[in-house]
Amino acid sequence: MGRSIYGTKSRRLLHLITCLALSLCAAVLAFIFVQTAVTGQIATQAQLDAELWLDEVSRNAGSLPLLARGGMPSLETQELLRQAREIGRVHSFHIYDTQGRLKLASGDLAKTRTRNQPEERINAEFSKSLRTGEPATFIHQGTRIGEPVWFASTALPVRGDDGKIAGWMVTKVDQFERHALFFGLATRFTLTACVLLVLAPLLGFWYKTRQKTVLQRRLKILSQHDQLTGLQNMASFLNRMDAQLSGSRNDQSQCALIVCEIAELHLIDQNFGQQAADNAIVATSNRLSEVKPDRSEIAYLDHARYGLFVHGVTDTMAILSLAKELTTKLSESIGWHGEEISVQVHAGIALSASDGHAAEPLLRSAELALRSAQEQGTPGYGFFNPEIAQDTRRRLAVQKAVADAVVAQSFRLDFQPVYNIKTGELNGFEALMRLHDAELGSISPAEFIPIAEQAGLINRIGAWCLQEACRVAAEWPAHLMVAVNLSPAQFYSGSLMNDVRNALDQNRFPAYRLEVEITEGTLLKDSELVLQQLRVLRDMGVAVALDDFGTGYSSLSYLWKFPFSKLKIDRSFIQALDETQSARGILRSIMKLGHGLGLTVTAEGIESTKQLTILRDLGCDLAQGYLLDRPAHVTDLAAIILRNFAKGLSRRNREPAPPAGKITA
Repeated sequence: MGRSIYGTKSRRLLHLITCLALSLCAAVLAFIFVQTAVTGQIATQAQLDAELWLDEVSRNAGSLPLLARGGMPSLETQELLRQAREIGRVHSFHIYDTQGRLKLASGDLAKTRTRNQPEERINAEFSKSLRTGEPATFIHQGTRIGEPVWFASTALPVRGDDGKIAGWMVTKVDQFERHALFFGLATRFTLTACVLLVLAPLLGFWYKTRQKTVLQRRLKILSQHDQLTGLQNMASFLNRMDAQLSGSRNDQSQCALIVCEIAELHLIDQNFGQQAADNAIVATSNRLSEVKPDRSEIAYLDHARYGLFVHGVTDTMAILSLAKELTTKLSESIGWHGEEISVQVHAGIALSASDGHAAEPLLRSAELALRSAQEQGTPGYGFFNPEIAQDTRRRLAVQKAVADAVVAQSFRLDFQPVYNIKTGELNGFEALMRLHDAELGSISPAEFIPIAEQAGLINRIGAWCLQEACRVAAEWPAHLMVAVNLSPAQFYSGSLMNDVRNALDQNRFPAYRLEVEITEGTLLKDSELVLQQLRVLRDMGVAVALDDFGTGYSSLSYLWKFPFSKLKIDRSFIQALDETQSARGILRSIMKLGHGLGLTVTAEGIESTKQLTILRDLGCDLAQGYLLDRPAHVTDLAAIILRNFAKGLSRRNREPAPPAGKITA
């Protein structure tokens, strides 16, 4: 990142230097251009002045063509030329013939040129004019003693009466004042242009730098604040917390973090719309700003969650009172287009001294406390409990293990035998999910199934379980059934019927050999939806069993409403046989009820011979439990089936009545 910043600065500096160099070059070129233009303008004006002077002299001294041919000027002509020279500010003049030979100079007016004098010719710069007959003017800087500092040298043709060129008049006219005036203006213009050309990139560089600084400042503000509420966002909040917590470790003071959340904000969205939900978020932010104490900071962490960080805490009970005040204030109803929307806000509290000395651990602790407060309901706020963190870490670890097992399909099915309690014959097996993780070891279904349901993974697990159970059972004798437990979430997913059909079709497994078990909790949420699917399963030939019967509140009403074929008595009633005499009467009633409705009754969790004997006497149909057989691995099923088959043959060769006691071989 540092290299990128330095690279950007170097490029900007190089760009500035390039612009300055180009500006200086442009300024130099502009100066040369202006100087050339000014010189040309002076030459033009000087030539006009020279032409006017020559015309005036020609009208008053008609002997100029004669002088150009070498004639001597009269005294009158000499006087006229001297006066004209003074009036026209002509420094000097020379008259040449058509060949460019000097015939008369302003300094020789009183003298006659003789043959012995060296021949002087017109300057080479006027040679073109001799050929073309066109006048010419050149600006010179004086180098000789007596010459003007700046003068214009102009060559003009001297014409005779016939209009032909009889010679040339070359004048030198002082241009110092004109040159000073013109070049002064040109210099000021050039300097101004140069300054502007040089300042332009500097000003541009400064403006861009300033704009970039302003933009970066705005972007920084935007990156640190939530756009809806205007409060700090989580990243900025955590940075400020870390800085404050570092200082608090030095001065031994304590800090507190309160995390608040609007419960079930999605219901406001569903019932009133997204704008109403946003209004609830903003209103809660405003209320939090009003309640915010001194030496504290607030932030909008994410969807419906807020953070309040308090510095220099000395009284933990004051923080508890603050959390109570927050939940009370923030839970007040919010007005929306004439309606009052009810909201409920919970809060979790974490203290830096015990729950985390850095921002992220402290935030996790406060979130765990918030979750605990939400689960407990009232009072809606509470401190962080380390046991919650341990449970949460375990839950997250199990959730990861479940997710990994779904991807790797590393679940395993064990099968617990189910026996006919009267004959001892094997009726089938119940498929039981097993999960073993390399780090956590064996995980009980009672633990990982609810986690899989909440994580939204139970449908994939249930589909795999149906497939695997039918695949294994397809290799058993045709009279043996297999039972599979279904989760309530499978009924609400909409894919259960396809999962069952696929399992039966792909394994060529007859539907009458499959039994699905549901609990009473499956019927509580949407009984009509569940009833429709149970009827489809019954029409397919699949048997439906009500598991854990007797533990709910309205089991009797379900028995006639739903198409069950079997009741499975909860193991708690079986265990009660060893503890209370009333358990026998309750079980007798359940047996009569089930048989009266034409249902098969199964007892699970049998662990003693006494329990088995009582259940047989009460008329129970099927039995399973550790007394009879423990859940077995797939590789052991063939031995169980063969053993039971051999046991059946032995019983048929003996007397028909089976002895009381253990059914398995």
